[in-house]
This record gives sequence, structure tokens and C-alpha cells, in this order.
Amino acid sequence: MILDTRTLVIVLVGIGVLLSIAAFLTWRAHRHITALVYWAGGALLGTVGMAMVTVYGVWPPAAVVPLSNALVAATYILNWFGVRSFAGRSIPWRFGMALLAVLTAGIAWFVVATNDVTARILIMSAGIAGLSLLAALELWWTGPADRPRRAQRVTALVFLAHALFVAGRAVLTAWGGPLDSILTPNLVQSAGFLEAIFAVTGWGFGFLAMTSEKLQADLDRIGTIDPLTGAYNRRAFLKHAERELLRAQRNGAPLTLLLLDLDRFKRVNDTFGHLAGDALLRLFSETVTARLRRTDLFGRYGGEEFCLLLPDTDRTWAVTLAEALRRDVAARPLPFQGHEIAASVSIGIAACRSGEDLDAALAAADLALYRAKRNGRNQVMVDEATA
Repeated sequence: MILDTRTLVIVLVGIGVLLSIAAFLTWRAHRHITALVYWAGGALLGTVGMAMVTVYGVWPPAAVVPLSNALVAATYILNWFGVRSFAGRSIPWRFGMALLAVLTAGIAWFVVATNDVTARILIMSAGIAGLSLLAALELWWTGPADRPRRAQRVTALVFLAHALFVAGRAVLTAWGGPLDSILTPNLVQSAGFLEAIFAVTGWGFGFLAMTSEKLQADLDRIGTIDPLTGAYNRRAFLKHAERELLRAQRNGAPLTLLLLDLDRFKRVNDTFGHLAGDALLRLFSETVTARLRRTDLFGRYGGEEFCLLLPDTDRTWAVTLAEALRRDVAARPLPFQGHEIAASVSIGIAACRSGEDLDAALAAADLALYRAKRNGRNQVMVDEATA
């Protein structure tokens, strides 16, 4: 069945308007996600460009055809820019503007020099397919590894399918012979506009789903990560530690807990101010995490006290790591306003024994930490039962 191409264009325009409004309103609520500006702008320009298609044959071709095609091409360029912005990558403005100029010039040539509709379709198809493929690749491969990317991957598949369809449509158009107008009611052109409706709807919803996924990941991070040090906050650490303890008890694997406390931290705050104290906490966190494995759990337990849970680690290896951390902290003073603030850390170690809960291990490690403090600080002490 051959559908009316003008009707399909009108439907496409309506969808573009709705998606543009949705992206703009989402950006108004979350202005830090600048990708939404690109996507809203792209949807708006594409809507205007497609609306101009409805007056083909009514307005002078030399005025309306190059402009409408330029606006549609700008949609794909801005979509690609938005994808790069979403991933935190730079925006290639010069390349984008140069590509837009080349596509527009090619369309104008085949309007003014010779009225070749097929050539115009081939030029635009090459640009659209190429930009859609770029967007698909960016969406599939880029983005933080610690953030969900399901919506991103689905949107990448939408762009990939669109690129393949547009390329196939170009081949069928070239094979089918000359066309009088892009609105010629035949199967290929009707299918092209129908597929465009699905593609625009698909990537529009995909962009909004990506935004929702990112916002949820940000909320999850705020709820689990200490904003000053980047370590787990106390609640999140205890939650993950409980799971790790259950796993270790099921498998019979060793599990060791460390409590770390910066020595004389209050003196740093009193002498140099809380900004210095905050900077020292950040430096300490960086120093510790530099030696950790991906499976280790590091959390801020409170104030200047931190927890470190080491899966599949016995007492010997825990002591080795603790001594290395103690030396690292002592060897890395904090540069602050012309001063070098020396630091040291006391560490208590306890094994998470079978049949005991996490509170028991924390209490044992706390007693070992107390002994390290009492014996002069800047020491590593092991719980007597663990030793």
C-alpha cells in the first residue's frame, strides 16, 4: 500500500514539535545537561525543514529546497553534537559547519544548475546515513563505565537501523530512475517518510530515556558516595560490606576489615582551618584508593575515620597493605597556602570470622585502632583474636 507522502510529512512535523518541546522542558528542569539543548534545537530545525517540504512545488525551488534540506541536515548534526556533549566530549563545530555547507551547496547545485531530484536524495542520504552512523558509534562506545547505558545502547541501535535504511533507500531510488519530486507517491518514498517517523520517535524517546537514566545514576551516586572524598558513605559501605560478608561466609573465603583514622586531625583544622582539613581528607582518600583493587570496599565511617574491607584477603596480606598505606600517607604531606601539612594514619585490623556479624568485626577493629592510638599513633595494630 502506497501512503500519501504529504500526510506522512505532516505527521513527522507534528512529532518533531512534540519532541522539541519535551526536550526543551526537560532541559529547563535540568540545565546542566546541555545535550538536551542540542537535541531540542535539532528537533526544532528539523521540524521547520520538514514543514517546508509541504510547499515544494508551490514556492520557488531555488529558495525552498536548499534551505529545507539544510535544516534537516542540521538536525542530524545537532543530534550528533548532543550525543558527544552527553558523553562529555568536545563539540566539533568546524567540521559540523563545513559538512553542513557542503551538503547545502550540493543540494543547491542540483536545484539551480540542473533539477535532479535523485541526485539530491543521494547527497542527503549520504549525509544522513553518515551522521546517524557517527551518532550510533558514539552512543554505543562512549560514556562512564560505572553508569547504566541500556537506553544509550538502544538509541544507538535506532540510529544504526536508520542509517542502514536511508542507505538502502538511496540505492533503490537510484535504481528506480528519475523522480519528479521527493513527494512522488511511490512505495520507496512512502516507506522513507514512514521510517523517518519511527526513527525520529525512537531517538527522541531514546534521548529522554538516556537523560532519565543519567539523572537516576546521579541520584544513586549522591545517596552512596561521600561528596568530599569520593569514598562510599557510611550507609552504603555497611550495605555493601554486609553482602560481601555473606558471600565470604558462603564460600569460606577470608575477609579482613581495616579501620583507618587520621592522627591529630583536629589539630589541622584548628591550626590551618577547615579548608585545609577538607583538602587533607581528599588527599588521604586519593592515597588510599591508589593502592586498592576493584573488589576492595573503601568508605568514610565518620569524620576522619575510614573503613576498608578486603575480600579474599588474610591477615598477612592485610597487614602488608596497611603498612604500605601508613607509609604512603606519611610520605605525602599536603601543600596548603605555602605550608606542607604532615599527616599520619593509625590502622586497626580485624578478621571477619565465620558466624560473626559485621558489628563484631567493627568492634574488634576499633579496639585494635585504639591500641594503635594509645601506643603512639602512626601504627598498624591487629586485633588480638585475629593475630
